Amino acid sequence: MQNFDHEQTTKSRARIHFDLISIGLVVVFLTAIHYTNYHYEMNFHILLQFGYYLPVIYAAMRFGPVGGIVSGLIITILILPFMIDFPGMTPSAMYTQWVEVGLINVIGWLTGFLTEEERKAKRKYQMALTVQKELVVKLKREGQERERLESEIRQTERLTALGHMSAGLAHEIRNPLGIMKVSIQMLTQEKCDDGVVTEYCRVLLEECERLNRLVSEFLSFARPKESVRERIDLGKLLDEGVALIQPALRQSRMELKQVRNPCEDQEVEVDSDQVKQVIINILINAIDAQGEGRVILLEEVHHDGFIGFAVSDEGPGISPDALPYIYDPFFTMKEKGTGLGLSVVHRILYQHGGRISITNRSDRGVRVEILLPLPSFKKHVFHNEGLVNSP
Repeated sequence: MQNFDHEQTTKSRARIHFDLISIGLVVVFLTAIHYTNYHYEMNFHILLQFGYYLPVIYAAMRFGPVGGIVSGLIITILILPFMIDFPGMTPSAMYTQWVEVGLINVIGWLTGFLTEEERKAKRKYQMALTVQKELVVKLKREGQERERLESEIRQTERLTALGHMSAGLAHEIRNPLGIMKVSIQMLTQEKCDDGVVTEYCRVLLEECERLNRLVSEFLSFARPKESVRERIDLGKLLDEGVALIQPALRQSRMELKQVRNPCEDQEVEVDSDQVKQVIINILINAIDAQGEGRVILLEEVHHDGFIGFAVSDEGPGISPDALPYIYDPFFTMKEKGTGLGLSVVHRILYQHGGRISITNRSDRGVRVEILLPLPSFKKHVFHNEGLVNSP
């Protein structure tokens, strides 16, 4: 950049020197014709003086009022001895000469003044155009931010309403569900010799367990516990989360490739249990999204005052039609999924001022990026700016 500026400055100076030399040569040439042709009539010299308008006008256009005034004065000084010493100069001719010289100086000043005014107007126009472009960009950015805020408000309203409904519904379901489970267990003990009854009871118990897990997720979603935040290394949280899902990885015969970088030494101020729940939910989704023998990539990321991690799988990806709804409660593409995993992740990140981004990879699979604000950056982030960015 410095070399470019130096080159531009050199070119500008060379152009100034070229213009000054050109103007000087024209003035000297015209003056030399005047002084070497005394034998011509005065009308010839009067006509020749019109040639002085060219260098004066160019000097004024090139260097502004200063150029027009200085070039006019120089021409006046050069032509004045000729006007005084020219033989046979009549009073009317002398008067015409003075008027001509005066016009040369006035034209030089006026051209320079108008040129400078035009340049000022052009600079103001360029400045106004720059401000207008910046304003358009700012308005566009504010429009995108407004849409993001409106989307987040709608999402929060849905989650709040659903949370209240889920809390009441879960309590009403859990009591009869417990009675049903105990009754089935007793029936299994009494009819242990009947294979058909035992099989039916086994299926019923499995479904009761599934319903109980679903109700537990409802309650966890509807009545989240109060966050207890502390400063902790992100790398430690990731290691603990990875350790918890190792059995699921072995059962699915999958490999978790963890990429280490300096970000893992950064501290975040979070509720460690809730963030571990986020880590586990994202990794479980990656396991469920792909078949056996695949690889899951876990890497730390750092971006604009945020730190977090990204999980990439090798599954089929997410349909573009489904992407806008992946954070909605009960929306799931799994056969036995509850559709609450990403909703819980969304809520936890919202409470922590974090961000989530889910995108389809170019080759195959999905990349999920989770970001949490750094403690030093967190004080600059309003609570409602901890938004979840859907793709």
